[in-house]
Amino acid sequence: MRKHLIISSLALAAAAGAASAQEACSTYEIQRGDSLRELAITVYATEDYRAIYEANRDTIGSNPNIIRVGDVLTFPCLEDIGREAQLPSTEAERMAAEMAAELVKAAEERAAKAIAEAEARVAAAEAEAQKASDAAVIAAKAAAKEEIEAARAEGAALIRNAGDAESPAIRDRQLLLITGGNYAPFTDESLPNRGLYTNLVETALLRAAPEQAYKIQFVNDWSSHLDLLMPTLAFDATFPWSRPNCEAAESLSENDRNRCATYNFSNPFYEVVDTFFSRDGSGYETALSYADFVGTTICRPEGWSTSHMDAVGLYEPAITLIRPVDPDECFHAVMDGRADIVAIEAHLAVETIGRLGYEHKIVENPNLAAIKSLNVMTHKDNPDGEAILETLNQGLAIMQQSGEWRDIVSTALRYQMENG
Repeated sequence: MRKHLIISSLALAAAAGAASAQEACSTYEIQRGDSLRELAITVYATEDYRAIYEANRDTIGSNPNIIRVGDVLTFPCLEDIGREAQLPSTEAERMAAEMAAELVKAAEERAAKAIAEAEARVAAAEAEAQKASDAAVIAAKAAAKEEIEAARAEGAALIRNAGDAESPAIRDRQLLLITGGNYAPFTDESLPNRGLYTNLVETALLRAAPEQAYKIQFVNDWSSHLDLLMPTLAFDATFPWSRPNCEAAESLSENDRNRCATYNFSNPFYEVVDTFFSRDGSGYETALSYADFVGTTICRPEGWSTSHMDAVGLYEPAITLIRPVDPDECFHAVMDGRADIVAIEAHLAVETIGRLGYEHKIVENPNLAAIKSLNVMTHKDNPDGEAILETLNQGLAIMQQSGEWRDIVSTALRYQMENG
């Protein structure tokens, strides 16, 4: 009997031999790395793979989540699934389709280049930080800011130039979204569906715009999302980020005011508890007033909004704020005495404390917590930004009305509880 390799039909194609240039009304032998979702995108330009599964139920079996390398699938014709090939009927339509394809290719090339440049910049900065003087660091930051502004202007110019011709509708091109990892249970490539929040965003797109092509890229340097990748319009949207109280800008930090001025926000897909953690026995874990934190050193990861801290007076010079890129560093700082308190989201804190072996050493203050929303953000310079957020909001509303949102959340949280 021939041995088969079992692979998940919901996993992304990750190896050589994945399906390419497949068409309806044809047959195809499953290769290593294939998935029903990727095949549906390639053949029918949709993630909804039910047509393929129904046509090949006898081959695949009762579980659509399992396909076998070597099995031969039949791709139904478009008319057999109630669709017709949409061919350009005029020369103008043909040219518009070619233009849309060129814009997609150009956007992907810009995104790949921007990611590579950001990763190289981070690596170079880490190496230089070991030997750079304070003056050199300030100069490097100023130069980086100038480069970011120049890149933003260049990206905006590309969009304007592309808009000289008739711009295609959003659904005529692939959307590029960016998120990062190490944020369990919300976003991480090792989690089921790449995390709770990733699953919510993908499902919202599928419910509101099933024909919409999209791609989600993980870049774990979260600060680069807002410092470089989104301002250059290399990506259409980023998630998940909290929305400051933009209606009270005078009470916000400069970073949060800039976030309000630069980005538009979706409706909240999820709410989290943002709270404070400190060493057991320090006294800060039982504090009943924010005034008890005055004079302390508080660690808050870079890129995380400080709006809830600003609103209660926890900003410099009342406190000393340190902002490492890696959330793990905040907990190490508390353990070795460089910081008194970690201000962070509760889910992430529990996962990190357990992973680092700090249980019963670093504990939560249950008295001084704040509820914050997690949103998708688009840059205000993106001409499609508001339409993207409207689509996501429509999908979110459908999920909430049907109960699907609750099912996704409960499944993800149960997995997190059972697997730590």
